[in-house]
Amino acid sequence: MCASSDISANLALCRRLAADAAGAGVKLLVLPENFAFLSRRPSDKLSVAELLDPADPGRIVQAVADIARTHGMWVIAGGLPEISPDTSPRDGGERVGGIVRVYNTCLAVAPDGEIAAAYRKIHLFDVAIPDSAVFRESESTERGSEIVSVETPLARIGLSVCYDLRFPELYRKLALEHRAQVLAVPAAFTAYTGAAHWHTLLRSRAIENQCYVIAAAQDGRHNDKRESFGHSLLIDPWGQIIAELAEGEGLAVAEIDLDHLDATRQRMPCLEHPVLWR
Repeated sequence: MCASSDISANLALCRRLAADAAGAGVKLLVLPENFAFLSRRPSDKLSVAELLDPADPGRIVQAVADIARTHGMWVIAGGLPEISPDTSPRDGGERVGGIVRVYNTCLAVAPDGEIAAAYRKIHLFDVAIPDSAVFRESESTERGSEIVSVETPLARIGLSVCYDLRFPELYRKLALEHRAQVLAVPAAFTAYTGAAHWHTLLRSRAIENQCYVIAAAQDGRHNDKRESFGHSLLIDPWGQIIAELAEGEGLAVAEIDLDHLDATRQRMPCLEHPVLWR
């Protein structure tokens, strides 16, 4: 998808895609980072941030819960703005409604609409893109600290968000300590960095951890400052791309075959052989 600052339009598209996915028999839907809101100014998300309050969910969390419940599917909703308890200014950060920073939070929502897990993005995108924009995610986003996975009837899924992809130690912990079988990487990779590294990094995380990788991506020009690379991918534990949607709105669909995963790990038992990992 190509999200904008129009939350209603973004969520309407998510609902349409979810209905299409349900029609294709999908049991696990992954939405990209910033699926509900992507604005020109990073601080704009402060005004739409929500608390994860089951008793009083915000419109974004409620929409994800409704999608899961309506279609009886698991939903990994990558990168929504969650209100952070930290309200102290940093680097002259702007305060909006008493909020200075938010978490960039990936939710795992069960088919009954309940939040099964919440991962707060650990690695924040503070980068100067050559001949392009400068990104300082930390100005308005609080860093998470906990590695998170979720057990589902389909597989054990490790959660991450976008820039996390460049830090293989996160995925190593998910594979070795959390026993993840699937790695979810919802993202809004920039067009510049995506063209250079997206496929290589994702295939590497799949190969070295012998996991399925599901990378739901933003695509296209969101505004005059943001353009995303697209190429939503599903990759198997041998590093083979088994589904790809290069551009435009839509779905990439493939089957997670845990027998194939087990066979890959048995033939090449890399996860049993780490020497330097402690």
